[in-house]
Amino acid sequence: MKLFDAFREHRERRPDEPAFLIASGDRSLPISWRQFTDDIAVISWLIDKHEVKTVALLGENSYEWMATHAACLFTGVVVVPLDINLDADEIAARLKFVGADVLVHSSLYAEKAHEVAAKMPGLKTGGFGTRKTDLVLNAGHLAIKAGFKTIWQRPCRVRDGQTSMIVFTSGTTSEPRGAELTVAGIEAFADSAAISLPMQCGERSLMVLPLYHIFGVCVSYLLLTRGVVPGVCPDFRRLYDAVERFAADFLFLVPALADVLASKIERHGRSAEEALGYPLRWILTGGAAMPRRIHDRMTALGVKMICGYGLTETTALYSMDPSEGETAVGSAGRRSLLPACETKVSASGELLTRGPGVMKGYWKNPEKTAEAIDADGWFHTGDIGRIDEAGNVWITGRASRTIVLSSGKKVAPEELEERLHAIPGILEAVVSGDGESREIRAEIYASIPEDAVRRAVGGINLRLPVYKRICKVVTRSDPFPRTSSGKIKYS
Repeated sequence: MKLFDAFREHRERRPDEPAFLIASGDRSLPISWRQFTDDIAVISWLIDKHEVKTVALLGENSYEWMATHAACLFTGVVVVPLDINLDADEIAARLKFVGADVLVHSSLYAEKAHEVAAKMPGLKTGGFGTRKTDLVLNAGHLAIKAGFKTIWQRPCRVRDGQTSMIVFTSGTTSEPRGAELTVAGIEAFADSAAISLPMQCGERSLMVLPLYHIFGVCVSYLLLTRGVVPGVCPDFRRLYDAVERFAADFLFLVPALADVLASKIERHGRSAEEALGYPLRWILTGGAAMPRRIHDRMTALGVKMICGYGLTETTALYSMDPSEGETAVGSAGRRSLLPACETKVSASGELLTRGPGVMKGYWKNPEKTAEAIDADGWFHTGDIGRIDEAGNVWITGRASRTIVLSSGKKVAPEELEERLHAIPGILEAVVSGDGESREIRAEIYASIPEDAVRRAVGGINLRLPVYKRICKVVTRSDPFPRTSSGKIKYS
């Protein structure tokens, strides 16, 4: 379903029903579809009035963030979600790169926004929840009541194939790139996921994934188009409280958050239903592989675990587990469950995908775009993997990290890292190698003594062929640095 048409249909058929739930003290308050779509219309009018072309968004998860994002999409301007962890210099560099006219920010990041504005004299800024903003929005609402013609009374202005978002990749191994994404990509995600996932209009979930990542954006539009009511959770550290407050029927999380939630549930009961007072039906995780430990832990608490996998460049997921029946734990889900996507393995073992979710390209980077998307439209994911007879997608490593030994043999660091992570007390591990010396090296952050780490590695080596054995172990006293999406940064 088209995003614009879905929003307009909710506005017309369910104007007084909740589009969102927000926290107010110890209560949850609804925001109706009428108010939500009126706010979108007023923001859209402001965008038109000031002839804005590109809007950057900086802020924690909020109703206002989502209303502004939707107004940008439906008005036909380019919207650029910004990682809240970037400093002012990094933000300014990205805004100059994409040619942003306006930076819209929450009050929490007002100081950072002002620093950015000082570095970009021509940049306009505006904040959520300020007195000035509220006055403008109130004036817009009065105009709507007086008969002002809004975007909902006009044809949709989103052109097929136009760039609607520039979303920067997380950049674990290289300089982040701006992926040009389209509304059609979000729509393909929403349509495919809705077919595969059990959800009904009026049910509840959470808006907890960061909205500056494509997974969080796509999930939010999936929920809204289907009439599922998201409770706004701006701080993942309050995840359990939000699940309890908003009575979420199901969730979309990254594996690390699922693990945190499992710990909280275990403190309150023997199952999710006992702890929360109602059944939490399922959780879909994306952004990273689902460790069996977390899968089994949540399953024991009575929660169905579903795994999905994708990249910024594929507008979130390109494979997903079935919501019913057995799943292949450790896989990245099945390719056939997302009918808008085609997925295959190249002759070199790289996973390729094609479909409306694939980005148009990297902003102002035709060379990297040509490397990533071939002449037939296949996006080269950089993931090394396989697809089994049941259609399950298995990712065995990243092409950029594969260790090629002088003997010609190849070693996937991820395989060894998975073995290390299975050892109690080893919290983080990064495996690398020197092709010429044939030396495989493991850097490890652990809660157990160094001699225990070395004994554990020795035990792993006994079960490995000689060329895969870890020759050097380095322990560290601090966790590895990570990107804003929680991925380890590789040097």
